[in-house]
This record gives sequence, structure tokens and C-alpha cells, in this order.
Amino acid sequence: MTDVTIVGMPRSNLTRSVRIACIEKEISFEFTSRNVQTPGQSATPEVLKHNPFGKVPVLMHGSFVLYETAAICRYIDDNFPGPLLRPVRATKVAWMNQWISLAMTRFDQNIIRKFVIPMAFADHAKRHDPGFAIHMNQVADTIRNDLAVLDPAYADGWLFGDRFTLPDMMIMPMMHYLNAMPGGAEMIGDAPNVQSAYQRFKARSSAVQTDPLLPEQILKSA
Repeated sequence: MTDVTIVGMPRSNLTRSVRIACIEKEISFEFTSRNVQTPGQSATPEVLKHNPFGKVPVLMHGSFVLYETAAICRYIDDNFPGPLLRPVRATKVAWMNQWISLAMTRFDQNIIRKFVIPMAFADHAKRHDPGFAIHMNQVADTIRNDLAVLDPAYADGWLFGDRFTLPDMMIMPMMHYLNAMPGGAEMIGDAPNVQSAYQRFKARSSAVQTDPLLPEQILKSA
């Protein structure tokens, strides 16, 4: 029986990143969505008990509780045996932290919060509102710029050559959702190195095991 539990939502890209880290680290864990609020709903008392901000994912390792995706992923890598999920050289570790910060503070915001979620949950009237279309096109331009900056970093495979590391585990689940959105595949296609990395990501065992199985609502929007 494992003493590691991940609390989160199966379709959360951030929860998926944590689950991927556990699988890549080759540690056993329990994943549960029990008593986790559905998207758009207020945080449940059970989630608030572990995270006063009411967000998931949350890691529980015995009596130790930790929230925030980047902190959880680093903890998993630092405190368990298994393959390293990070580079070793100090300069590369600094670059890793740079990409983790960008993934959490910029890419997640622009791709998931400002584009994927509004597109996926927009009703018919919203989708045909000119103001909504203009705003989404502006966000799409920002995402294209982000991908243009990111693309050269994937020139040698993953962000750190042939090693699949923590920032890859955070960025690639975002590509999964972007790819399902109108125009998303074209955006990724304009960043060929990112596109190649995404195709390799989809074939990894950890990606297959954590595939969120996109709901019909999202598939219809693609």
C-alpha cells in the first residue's frame, strides 16, 4: 500500500503534470478525485482542509501535505529514488527553473486559463459574438508568440536534449488541450520543434496512462 496520494481532477493539466512526474519517477501512488469540486464550483471543505486556496493538485506523503504543482513535482524528484526528472549542471538547473516559472505563470495562463477554458465552455451565442472572437484572436496571437519563443528550446528533442524533465511534464499537457481547440493544431504546427515534442509526448507511457480523454464538449469545439 502506497503512502503517496495525489488529490486532483483527471482533466486538470496541472494534476496531470504531477501524475506524470510520479509515473516517470517510478513511484507508486494513489490518485483520487473524491470530494474535489467540479470546474467552476466553490472549493469543497475537504480540499480547503489541505489547501486554504482551494486548488488542486495536492500531494499527501504520509502526514506531509503539499500544494502548488511546481513544488509538488520538485518534491517528488528530490525525495524518492528513481530516474532524475531534472538536469544536473547548475546552469541547466537554472534554465529548468526558468521554464518551470514560465510554464506556471505564463503558458498555463495564456493557453489554458485565457484560451482553452473560455473556448471549451462558450455556448453557441458566445461563439458567434464578434467581441468574443476578437478577444480570442488576440489571445491566440499571444500564444503564437509564446510558442515561437519556446520552439528553439525544443530543437534538440526535449528542453534538455533526450531527457524528459519536469518543465516538459508541465508544458506538454497544455499542448494536449491547445491541440484540441479551433486553430490550436495550426498554432502548434507553426512551432515544428514543439510539435515534434508533442507527438513524442503522446506516445510516452506516462502520457497514455494519464490521458484525460477529452469530453465531448471539448471535442466538438475542435
